[in-house]
Amino acid sequence: MDTVRSGERLLFANRLFEIGEFHCAPGDWRWRCVNATGTGDYSYIAFPGTSVLIQQLGHEPILANPNHVLFYRRGQRFLRTLHDPRGDHCTFVRITPDPLAELLREARVESASDDVPFVQGPSDPHAYLALRCATHALRSGTIETLALEEAVLEALRRSLERAAELQAHRRRPARDRTDREHHLLVEEAKSLLTERVTKDDTIGSLARALHVSAFHLARVFRERTGFTLHRYRTHLRLLLALDRLADPDVDLATIAAEAGFTSHSHFTDAFGALFQDPPSRVRDTFGRPNLLRLREASEASLAPRGGRTGA
Repeated sequence: MDTVRSGERLLFANRLFEIGEFHCAPGDWRWRCVNATGTGDYSYIAFPGTSVLIQQLGHEPILANPNHVLFYRRGQRFLRTLHDPRGDHCTFVRITPDPLAELLREARVESASDDVPFVQGPSDPHAYLALRCATHALRSGTIETLALEEAVLEALRRSLERAAELQAHRRRPARDRTDREHHLLVEEAKSLLTERVTKDDTIGSLARALHVSAFHLARVFRERTGFTLHRYRTHLRLLLALDRLADPDVDLATIAAEAGFTSHSHFTDAFGALFQDPPSRVRDTFGRPNLLRLREASEASLAPRGGRTGA
């Protein structure tokens, strides 16, 4: 990833949306100035592939990684700060107002305007997988437009729905100072979990590093992210492992060890629980992307989830 040139690579465009990949190398000029989503009539939804600190102007900074989806309103200005030495890499979808308004209604998102009313949400694993399948298929040229459109729109709906659920279930702090303290605590915890994703940290070791009680850390983290600490780390490990599956020369035992799992079977069980598919089958999807597997990934995202966001 570090050898990829900075800039945007558009993979597909129609009247509803555009999908592409963006990479900002560590030495790029974009780290030193205010960025903007552009002057077009598009809202952006970004699915990070690396960890990066993003501050949309008017909002608190957020450490984004594959566990999160970022929502940028039309013409949104923002700053980015380097966190991963590889830079900032993401898959993005640019969407026009009319289909976005329909998606917001489908996801039961209330908005005073015709734009997304929040800046982030938890990543939905099926949406993430469907988009990874879509981008691999687009690169290889082995995808039908109808299958792509359905998969991308469903991934966007799921992402908006997850973000709306998080906003609805968060308790509003009594004071602005408390809100600020909770935000900083969660961002520091996210940074620790991201930097030490392969380590076997405990809630006690994390709490001591952050100088808070274990109970307080667990409660605030779940309230503000929609994840338990353990689930956050496990999901991040698995999402980061997806790209390694695209390399047929790396065996699954190596990927499991690199991701921080104690064994091949532990990795396979966790992967199957999250994606409802074993890693070997997803690897086959990346190796030979086709219409059937993309449809399966999209349809999996339609299946009812087994629990709440923070389970």
